[in-house]
Amino acid sequence: MTNPDPPRIWHAVEIVADAELADAVGAFLLEHGAPGLQTEDRGAGVAVIAHFDRPGIADDLDPFFDHLTTNFPDSGRPSARCFEVEEAAWEENWKAHFPPLAIGTRLFVHPPWIADVPAGRIGIELDPGMAFGTGQHGSTHGCLAALDDLVTPAAAPRVLDLGTGSGILAIAAVKLGARSALAVDIDPLACEIAAVNAATNGVAAQVEIATTLGESRRDFDIVVANLFSGMLIGFANDIASRLRDGGHAIGAGLETAEADGVIEAWTAAGMEMQRRYDVEGWSTIVFSASRPAANNSSAET
Repeated sequence: MTNPDPPRIWHAVEIVADAELADAVGAFLLEHGAPGLQTEDRGAGVAVIAHFDRPGIADDLDPFFDHLTTNFPDSGRPSARCFEVEEAAWEENWKAHFPPLAIGTRLFVHPPWIADVPAGRIGIELDPGMAFGTGQHGSTHGCLAALDDLVTPAAAPRVLDLGTGSGILAIAAVKLGARSALAVDIDPLACEIAAVNAATNGVAAQVEIATTLGESRRDFDIVVANLFSGMLIGFANDIASRLRDGGHAIGAGLETAEADGVIEAWTAAGMEMQRRYDVEGWSTIVFSASRPAANNSSAET
């Protein structure tokens, strides 16, 4: 009788950091070979978890944390733990953390192992192990709810998605009825993943993916920016300048306590507050460009 093969072992790393460090932590783990990322809210911070097929990343953590402390002095030093997970537990862990989500009145975000989309819902299939942005986080959830309210096939808007990550927002916009979406992310790996997700969802022809926005001033009907509060403030004029008159800007990635500062900056940039979504301590704001958009600064994305 042949002995069964021993279970495959994954080497897991969990890094707990301030929310503004989430992108940097995720990029670090992906650059070290993580096949995917899992994120969880931890109070005011976030835990980013990656599973590797070999050990070895632990030696690089302290130098990386030193780098973050130097470059983000207002954030606390992250903490980390390393542990092992058997293959079966790893698979079930993904399934436990990423159930399907019905968002707004039309959207249904689901992982590959959920095939059935409820009647009347628009399915968006995403592999949760591939990149940030699966709808589970309050900021992504709020953006999807805002898109569900704003995008219709009759309006057929042109959409700009800044900081696209997994591409979920650009994909959702097109499936809701946008004629096209430009998805921008400075991380080339995120762009690759967004392209795969767009193809999986049958919208590759309508979703353009790029690592830079450039300086061109294109008139978009909707700009959605799921970033951080400091970036939303710094890019306020640039976001406003890319909206047609009467278009809408959606801002997210900010904790509820940070919303007032972004609202003030976007109002000063010539936009008007329309609505706000608060989901699990995170806020999403929607503004309209019903006044002439400011155009006295620019931001490279």
